[in-house]
Amino acid sequence: MTGSRRQRVAKAVFLHAAALVVVFLMAFPLYGLLLTSLQPESVIRSRELSIIPQTLYFEHFRAVLAEGHIVPLRRALVNSTTVSALTAVLCLLVGLPAAYALSRLRVPGRNVILGALVSVYFLPTTIFLIPMFVLLVRWGIDDTVFSLVLAYTGFILPFVIWILKTFIDRLPLQIEEAARIDGCSHWQVMIRIVLPMARPGVLAAFVFAFILSWVEFLTPLIFTSSLRMTTVALGMFRSTIDIQVGQQAAAAVLTLLPVALLMLVCQRLITQVLMSGADK
Repeated sequence: MTGSRRQRVAKAVFLHAAALVVVFLMAFPLYGLLLTSLQPESVIRSRELSIIPQTLYFEHFRAVLAEGHIVPLRRALVNSTTVSALTAVLCLLVGLPAAYALSRLRVPGRNVILGALVSVYFLPTTIFLIPMFVLLVRWGIDDTVFSLVLAYTGFILPFVIWILKTFIDRLPLQIEEAARIDGCSHWQVMIRIVLPMARPGVLAAFVFAFILSWVEFLTPLIFTSSLRMTTVALGMFRSTIDIQVGQQAAAAVLTLLPVALLMLVCQRLITQVLMSGADK
């Protein structure tokens, strides 16, 4: 074996070993959470809990999904799904035309607009939450699905615009120019030409917007009182007198499950969009 071949083999072994370490560090806490949710409370609080369980106990999941549970997790899951889906759709409806304009049209102050979109994420979230909450209370729409959709869209839209603009920048111009020669307007080009070609990027933007909405905690904590969301509902377990660790773990697994499934289903698409932008 030559020296260069040994170096390549050693580099490959090192990279695979590093990847295994990263996977282990990320997967072990999730496995511990799942294991806790599938064991009785007596086993969880004792020294009998082992890495490989002997039996599986699903009572915690049934308990947290019951109608009269002290933590309304089932209703919170429905609310979070509704708000996240509506936010993702609204971000796409607004973000796609904005991204197309910033990518293809001569928009005055385009660089200033792009810089402003980025600067939003350099400021603390509370700077925007308090004034927005005051306005929503004055308008009488606080503690509603609509108020959360508006707030989430304001925070996530800049990120969606950046994703879509980056994707549109890499699309070929020849087809769009041919469509404009045939008499298509900018709206027709965007809907009939750009949107079909940008479908992977649009789907990836939808997934990111949905996930960012799903995991938000501070906004629903401030904006809602009776409308429960999953992240706030999980925090309610700490306010009960007798904390059921198994139920809390089951609730966390149920909260994590939609996001995990979405990432697994769209993993290849998201990676393709982030790494290459489009299939040319």
